[in-house]
Amino acid sequence: MTAPAAPSSHDQLRDFLQSAKQRGVSDESLVSLLRHRGFSERSIYRALAGYYEEVLGETLPSRGLDVENARDAFYYLLNFITLAFWTIALGQIFYMLIERRFPDALDAASMSSIRDEIAGQLAAVIVTFPAFLVVHSLIQRQLQKRPDLYYSPVRRWLTYVALVLAAIVLLADTVWFVTSFLQGQLSVRFALDSLVLLVLGGGVFLYYLTTMEPPAART
Repeated sequence: MTAPAAPSSHDQLRDFLQSAKQRGVSDESLVSLLRHRGFSERSIYRALAGYYEEVLGETLPSRGLDVENARDAFYYLLNFITLAFWTIALGQIFYMLIERRFPDALDAASMSSIRDEIAGQLAAVIVTFPAFLVVHSLIQRQLQKRPDLYYSPVRRWLTYVALVLAAIVLLADTVWFVTSFLQGQLSVRFALDSLVLLVLGGGVFLYYLTTMEPPAART
């Protein structure tokens, strides 16, 4: 006589959701809890959709996932591009100011006006920083209206890509700094350049890290 088959993870998830919803547990709490138990957002929302279809006796309407994913990709790519533009331009401005304060002896005679040197970078900051703030505000407004967008596959993929790129910058800067220190070539100018890269790269990393999860999941 064979033993009865153990319930699958899908059945366990469905039964748990039904019991939790009958006791008034919110969707946001369930998503956060189940994510920390190893379930993917897609499987959780699929189970929630099945629960509501069963309770209401109606098929859950579809809004058009392709259109929504395209919109998310547009917002987050624009967010990433504008952030990259103004942070790189700001870094270049700091590098030029540091170079002015601690010039190389060979380059001192050929220095042009500081205004001419930073004009392009300053223009990039003036144009792209407000654009970044506008896009960030639009994204936050959408997230407040629909917290489920925190788990949008497009959003999470692009956020992880940005985190990886920021981590690469931080690691490269650290290796660059330690190498120069071990070679005895560490100067004040080099240390300040490295600090600028560390602050900007670390700021980008923290920005994406702190905006990845909903506020309830970060507390």
